[in-house]
Amino acid sequence: MDMIVVLLGLVLLLVLTLKKVPVVYAALVSVIFVALFSGMPVVDTVVGEYMTGFAGFVQSSFLMLLLGTILSKVMDITGAARSIASFIIGRVGMKFAIPAIVIAGGLLTYGGVSSFVSCFALYPITLAVFKEANMPRYLMPATIGAGIFTWVTMLPGNPQVQNIIPSSYLPTDAMAAPVVGIVCGIFTLVLILLYLMWEVKKAQKNHYVFEADENTNKVLEQADQLAKEGKLPNVILAVLPIVCVAVVLNVLKQDISVALLSGILLCMILCYKNVHGVLQLLSESVAGAAQVTVNASAIVAIGSVIKAAPGFNQIVDGILSFSTAGYNPLIIFGIATTLLCGLNASGMGGLATTLSVLAEPFMAMGVDPAILHRVGVIASVGLDSLPHSGGIVAVLQICGVSYKDGYKHLFVVTVVITLMALALSILMGNILYPIAA
Repeated sequence: MDMIVVLLGLVLLLVLTLKKVPVVYAALVSVIFVALFSGMPVVDTVVGEYMTGFAGFVQSSFLMLLLGTILSKVMDITGAARSIASFIIGRVGMKFAIPAIVIAGGLLTYGGVSSFVSCFALYPITLAVFKEANMPRYLMPATIGAGIFTWVTMLPGNPQVQNIIPSSYLPTDAMAAPVVGIVCGIFTLVLILLYLMWEVKKAQKNHYVFEADENTNKVLEQADQLAKEGKLPNVILAVLPIVCVAVVLNVLKQDISVALLSGILLCMILCYKNVHGVLQLLSESVAGAAQVTVNASAIVAIGSVIKAAPGFNQIVDGILSFSTAGYNPLIIFGIATTLLCGLNASGMGGLATTLSVLAEPFMAMGVDPAILHRVGVIASVGLDSLPHSGGIVAVLQICGVSYKDGYKHLFVVTVVITLMALALSILMGNILYPIAA
C-alpha cells in the first residue's frame, strides 16, 4: 500500500499540473497526499522534509537562474539572439530550423555547459527562430529539452555528470562502450527530429501559429526594428557570449556564476550600441528568476518527501531484489536505474543509487563494466523527466508554456523515445558484451 501511495502522489501531481493548477499548489497537494496516506505527520513533513528540500534548491540554484535569465534577456535586447536565429534560418531554411536548434543544444551540452544554462542560452534563439518560422510556442520546450536532456548525454566522451558518475563505481572512463553510445544517441536524435517535424506539419495543417504575450512581443518587436535598421550584430559576435560561458566554465574551471556573468558582460560590450533599459532588464530578470526558482523548488522538494516515505524504501528494495532472481542482468540494471531516476526525479541520484548496490555483484557475475556504464547512462535520461523533475519545470517556465500545452511533447522526446533507446542499448549490450562464463 505504501508503494501505491507514492506512485499515486506522482500521478496526482501530473493530473493537477495538466489541469493548469499552479505548480506550487499542485506540489503541496501531492506532498500532503503522500504524507497523509503514508502515515507520516503532515505538518512536520511539510515544514520539515519538504521545506528543507525547497530551501536546498533555492540555495543551490537561484543565483545561477538569475544570471541565466539576465543572459537570456541581454541576448534578446541586443539582437544577438535574432542574429543567430536569422543565420540558422538563412542557412538551413525554415524546414530544418528545429533540427538546427536540437543539434545546437546538443553541442552546448557536449561542450560541458549545464542543462539549465543551455536552456537559458537557447531560449531567446529558439524564440526568434519560432517567430520567423511561425511555429507554435508549445513545441519550444520539447525542442530545447530534446537538445539538452536526451541524445547527447548518451554519447561517449560526454562531460555531463551522468557520464562521469559510473567511473566512481566501475573501472571505466567516459568513453566506455562507444559503439552502443553512438548508435543509441543517433537513434534517439533521429526519432526526436522525426517526431518534432511531424508535429510541426500537424500544427501547420491545423493553422496553429506563433503566439506571444505582450512582454514577449515587445522584445521581438525591438529585434524586428534592429533588423530593419540593419543594427543586428554580426553572427560571430552574437555567438561569442555563449562560447565565452562554455570556455570560462570548462577551460578556466570557474564557477557557473562567474561563467554566466562573463557571458553577460561580453554580450553587452560587443553589442553596446543596442544596450538600453538596463534597470528594467534587471528588474524583470529578478521577477522571472524568482518565479522559475519557486516553481522548480516546489516540484523538486517533492523528492525529499518521497525519499522519506515508507513506500520509497519498499520500491527500492523490490527493484533491487530482482537482481538475485536470475533474470538478465542488463535488463534488471536498466529497469532499476530508470525507475530509481524517476522516483528521485534525478538522473544522477537514481544512477548513483543503482550502481552503489549492483555494480560489484554484476561485475562478479561476469558483466562487462563498460556496458554497465553505458546502459546506466542511457537509463538515467529516461524516467528522470517525469513532471516532478526540476529541469522539466524550468524549461516549461523559461519558455512560458504550461504543462498542459507543453509537457506531452516533452514526455515523448525525453521519456518515450529515450526508453526505446534504453531497450536498444540492452539488446546491443547482450550481443556485443556477452556475460563472461
